[in-house]
Amino acid sequence: MLYRRLTKEEFENLPEDFAIFLASNSIDKKEWDTIKEMDIKKADGLLDIFSDLVFEKALSSCKYLERISETEINTYLFQEKQAHMITIKIKEGVVANFIHDKLSEIFMTLLKDKKLDVYQGTKKFVEKRETEMFKIMQKGAQFSKGDLYQSLLTLL
Repeated sequence: MLYRRLTKEEFENLPEDFAIFLASNSIDKKEWDTIKEMDIKKADGLLDIFSDLVFEKALSSCKYLERISETEINTYLFQEKQAHMITIKIKEGVVANFIHDKLSEIFMTLLKDKKLDVYQGTKKFVEKRETEMFKIMQKGAQFSKGDLYQSLLTLL
């Protein structure tokens, strides 16, 4: 497995895609039901393959990831061979919260008052682009349209 198996809830959101996947493997609903009951190993293998296909498609079509915690913002732009990251951290001892306070207001106030540490960097991929993205998602990042990344890039 390249990524991880989709959760039950994630599978439930993709019934048509899974049906097409099974059909492309010459498996109809009746045969799938039989496989689930009689050949758990084969069923697990098919679920793993489908999960990898879903992640591969989602990761390959995404350019941005972001993770926001109480004291830190991490935004990423994934290009073909490298990723650019912008990290904003609230300085130690400063009482503020990116999650509970209104993000744009608290950010601008802290930036104006010089209470933020800002880091930027570019990293060439050691592994496949999608694998690098998935590793960051395993640490809490989520898909993004890139609005926050672009806003931070403009401000910095």
